[in-house]
Amino acid sequence: MRCSQAIPSCEKGTEHKMQQPCRDFALRCVHLGKSFAVHREQRVWRLLLGMETHRKGPVVEALRDISLTVPRGKIVGVIGRNGAGKSTLLRLLGQVYTPTTGSIEINGQIAGLFELGGMGNPNLTGREYAIRYLQFMGVPGASVATVLDDIADFSELGGAFDQRIRTYSSGMAARLYFAVATACQHEIYLIDELLSVGDEHFQAKCWRRMRERLLNGASGVLVTHDWTAIVKLCEQACVIDEGRFSFVGSSDLAVVRYLDLPVPEARAARFPDTIPQEFVLESGEDSSVTVPVEVLEDLPVELAISVEMLRIGIGWEIVILSEYHAVGDKAGRYTVVFTIPALPLAPGRYSLNLFLARRALPGQRHRVGLDCRSWTYGNGLALRIEGRPLPAAVTLPFRVQAIPAEVA
Repeated sequence: MRCSQAIPSCEKGTEHKMQQPCRDFALRCVHLGKSFAVHREQRVWRLLLGMETHRKGPVVEALRDISLTVPRGKIVGVIGRNGAGKSTLLRLLGQVYTPTTGSIEINGQIAGLFELGGMGNPNLTGREYAIRYLQFMGVPGASVATVLDDIADFSELGGAFDQRIRTYSSGMAARLYFAVATACQHEIYLIDELLSVGDEHFQAKCWRRMRERLLNGASGVLVTHDWTAIVKLCEQACVIDEGRFSFVGSSDLAVVRYLDLPVPEARAARFPDTIPQEFVLESGEDSSVTVPVEVLEDLPVELAISVEMLRIGIGWEIVILSEYHAVGDKAGRYTVVFTIPALPLAPGRYSLNLFLARRALPGQRHRVGLDCRSWTYGNGLALRIEGRPLPAAVTLPFRVQAIPAEVA
């Protein structure tokens, strides 16, 4: 389906005006709301018999005052707990539901990766379902055979592709539906928890395909309660709670708000407030990170650091991870210096994470966390690497030595 239009609410007095295509965004909703009437069994019969047509019953507000803009070429994430309203929002954007309040503007062709399989029935074969879907999406007849081959190959159904869907397991059906829905490049994708289907091998294929679609300029909305999916595909994300957005911003900060992890109380040892919030280093140069530590009690304290970078389509990647180093076992103030010869990181922005822990005592298997600075807790430190742009994220020193002909 390709459209460039405003979808009105069903409130009285709301006008439906066609919109001209806008190049700034692919999809937008403004002050969106959705309410569902609660009909008890006896009242349903009274409605069917025409005995009460004007009497209002109880309603449930599934969504309230939702405003969202999806820029062209971007995937915006919506993360929340079960029952928060994620799927309702996606169905409104996909025009399955009509909004009670607000409006939706769509500029492009939509592929809804939710309620997959709704276009067919279980008596269709996988091939018949795929053909029906492709015809509905307007794929030219001359291209159908090629696309069918791609669907059969991607879904890995083998001979089951020509068997009836009612004989499929839930995993086989999910693979078919995903392969069909993503076989062709679309402008806008609406994705609902779909990338978690199948085994690890098939999930990796799903991620690769979605990354390809994203790199080809696709836009979309991903709703999920899997925060790792948000940081893999989205630069911007929203946290939805009880039908409302409680946070809108960068995906890493949205994950922090969603996880709401408790930070250690830092009673025995801590990082003081004087610790810099940003470190600036030079790529390729001998570098050091100086960290102040306060030990408040006599106990063996250790410190480790990590450096992570966010790569869209991949997620947060650890590029440097140190082992734990002893700080001290007596109360006092300490300065820890981590030295990195010929810093191998490319210029850019990274997250610097610090972990302070008590060394595992005899008979104990794990360290006890004392304090931390990490993006997952919302208190991570920024690391800015400056220097000449590099074609890779990490550069490693190497040496080439020619072997004399008489030796060779």
